[in-house]
Amino acid sequence: MSARRNLYVAAFVAASLAYVFVSLAYTGAFHLLRWVTFAVFFLVVTYGFERFVNWAETLD
Repeated sequence: MSARRNLYVAAFVAASLAYVFVSLAYTGAFHLLRWVTFAVFFLVVTYGFERFVNWAETLD
């Protein structure tokens, strides 16, 4: 696994934990559907960013 992919996995875990803790702190409840929505959005944005970085590297 590449170093960049390791960073993306670490970012996903950190963002997920932050979402769970903030959700519990402010609402007192955890909703799985809301977390899944957040996770899907986070992964789509991360994938788009990865594609953009790969495209930008080809311009050099």
